Amino acid sequence: MRIRADWTPVTLNDWGALGAVIGRLAGNYWAVPVVEGLQRVPSSDELKHFGAAMASFGSSALFHLVGITPEAARLEDVGGEKLSVHKGVKEQDVRALQSAYAGEKEIDVVVFSAPQLSLYELRTLAGLCEGRKFVKPLLAVTSPQVKPDADRFGLTERIERAGGHVLSGMCFYQSYAREIAEANGWKRLATNSTKMVNILGGYGYVPLLATMEQCVEAAEKGKLP
Repeated sequence: MRIRADWTPVTLNDWGALGAVIGRLAGNYWAVPVVEGLQRVPSSDELKHFGAAMASFGSSALFHLVGITPEAARLEDVGGEKLSVHKGVKEQDVRALQSAYAGEKEIDVVVFSAPQLSLYELRTLAGLCEGRKFVKPLLAVTSPQVKPDADRFGLTERIERAGGHVLSGMCFYQSYAREIAEANGWKRLATNSTKMVNILGGYGYVPLLATMEQCVEAAEKGKLP
C-alpha cells in the first residue's frame, strides 16, 4: 500500500499519531505500507513510537519508509512504483486523531510506557523534571537493560526527586491496569504514547495524548496545559 506523507512529524506523539493514521489505513497484518514524502530521517525513538502505534492501530508488522529504511533507498526497491498512491496523509489527519484523545484537562496520573523508554528519553525526561514537584503520580517505564544505566547516570534519581517513579521490566497496560486504577482512583491518564491511548480505553481509563513536556507539566500542576 503506497502512502504519501505530506507532513513530517515533530514530536514523539506526532510520530505515534502518524503511525496510527497509517495503521488504520492499512487495516490488517498483510497490508505493508510504503511511505514516501517524509522530509527527514526519524530518530530511533521516533521510529519506535511510529511503529508501535502502527502495529496497535493496524496490526502492521512491516513498513517501508522510502529513502530512510535501508531496504527502501528508492521507491522501486520495494515495488512502490507499481502502486498508485492509496492516500496522502496531511497534518490535519494527524491532528484529528490527536484531538480524539484531548477531551479533558484534569488528570489523575501520567504514564510513559508502551513503548518502554530509551536512555535518551529518560535523559530528556530527567531534564524536564528539574525544579518540579509533582502533585500527580508520574510513572516512567523502561527495560531491565536500560534501567541500570539510568541509575548510573543519575537520571532515575533526578526523576524520582520530583516525585516520579522509574519502573523496569513491566508493561503498564498488562500489569493489572484496571485494578491499579480502581485501587488509586485513577481515571484520566496522560501519556505521549499513541499506542497507549488506543489500548487504555478498554481498561476503564480516559486516555489523553500530549507531548512529553505537556505531560510533565500536568504531573506538576494536575492538569494539561
